[in-house]
Amino acid sequence: MSFEHQKENATHTFKKTGPFFRRSLGYLDLYIIGFCILSDKLLNINLLVYCLGIYLAFRILFISPDHAFAVLISLVPNLAVMFIPIPGLSVPIINVLIGIALFKVLISNFKKPINKSYLFIIGLFIAYEWSHIFYYDIKSIILLFSWSFAILYVSLYFFYSLKSYNHKVVIIYSIAGVLISIFYGTLDFFENYGTLMSNNATIRFKGGAGDPNYFSMYVMISLFLLLYLVKRETNKFFKFLYPLLFVFLVAFGVLSLSRMFLLVISLLLVLLLIKIIFRLKKNKKILFFIMSVIGFLVLFSIFFISEFTSILNLLLSRFTDFIDDPSALTSNRNVLAEQYIELLMSDTKDMIFGMGIQDYHLRSGIQLQAHNIILELLVVWGLVGFLVFILFIATFLKFSNVSRFNVKNDFISWLPIICMGISYLSLNAMSNESFFLLLLFAIKNLQEFDSLEHDLMMNEYG
Repeated sequence: MSFEHQKENATHTFKKTGPFFRRSLGYLDLYIIGFCILSDKLLNINLLVYCLGIYLAFRILFISPDHAFAVLISLVPNLAVMFIPIPGLSVPIINVLIGIALFKVLISNFKKPINKSYLFIIGLFIAYEWSHIFYYDIKSIILLFSWSFAILYVSLYFFYSLKSYNHKVVIIYSIAGVLISIFYGTLDFFENYGTLMSNNATIRFKGGAGDPNYFSMYVMISLFLLLYLVKRETNKFFKFLYPLLFVFLVAFGVLSLSRMFLLVISLLLVLLLIKIIFRLKKNKKILFFIMSVIGFLVLFSIFFISEFTSILNLLLSRFTDFIDDPSALTSNRNVLAEQYIELLMSDTKDMIFGMGIQDYHLRSGIQLQAHNIILELLVVWGLVGFLVFILFIATFLKFSNVSRFNVKNDFISWLPIICMGISYLSLNAMSNESFFLLLLFAIKNLQEFDSLEHDLMMNEYG
């Protein structure tokens, strides 16, 4: 065999096996992330988490921006675990990694053009927040830089990834991150209470998220993103694995005892089922998936009837026990809303232009954040800033259309972003860098679901 022929065979073999090895190495990151986070809990030391942060910092510099985004998404459900405590401030490791990922995006696309109108809107969005810098102390200015880096990263990555993005891989990383969060929370529960069934409505499962409401939102997003995998799956094993995974995630979402989780999941699943019934031919895979989920739920409820009844009664008690007490029913969110509305009405300038995002709850004197994205927007950015935010979101949606096909949006593709919209009515958003990562992820789901629908139509009709 000639040398040229051997070289040609070697090149052909590398082209076939190269993507497999790159993918395997990529998934190795998930094992390392899970090992470090869970070992941190088992060994009760932070050293492994710090080592993980250093590893991921170097890893992001040498992997593709798309892979880096997947890694960041996998860390979001574990934010409470990954932080660096320094005097007067806890620095989330993910914020540092976002800064490194921004540097990677910049050097990877240094010579590539960018739409000027898109860049103008992003610049306007960031500049509007910087216009409040005169209200900030040193700590708030540091937070402002971190926030700005996150916006720049999300915006630039979104624009440059329109053609290279792999939604399936990012979904796998996202779900893996939620599973790691669940295992971390399970270890934490057994360490503190000796069981997952505490029979106490004040003891709620929060995973590695640090807050049961955020944790339940991450679970909901994963549940509805799972439908993308279901729509494109042909392997029989995974057709049964996905419903089991769905039931598993729902179980831990229920353990969070989040009223929001129960309401949002129930509402969206009913709407989804109605939609599928009227379009059976197009949604056979989703219908099979839902029927499998119902079957597994019935089966598990029979074998674990006492546990099922106990946790359901505990969750429902969070509604019935406080029905005559609005403050307790909303966890004092109505009181916070009244205080922030009163604050807005007392200062016309703040009502129009806002007081800035960074540490607004401390500067306002209320001490607690608004826990409602609409109210939060009005407080931190005023009426003008509210419109700037809408323009920012509209710009993302507009440019996501650039590479989309002429297919009507499937209702399923909107489920993650609807879930986020409802969830953030009782959570904080604007000051959290992770909010913008999730926002980009949800908008990408709209884009990719349309591409999937187009492929399915081409396969069906040619």
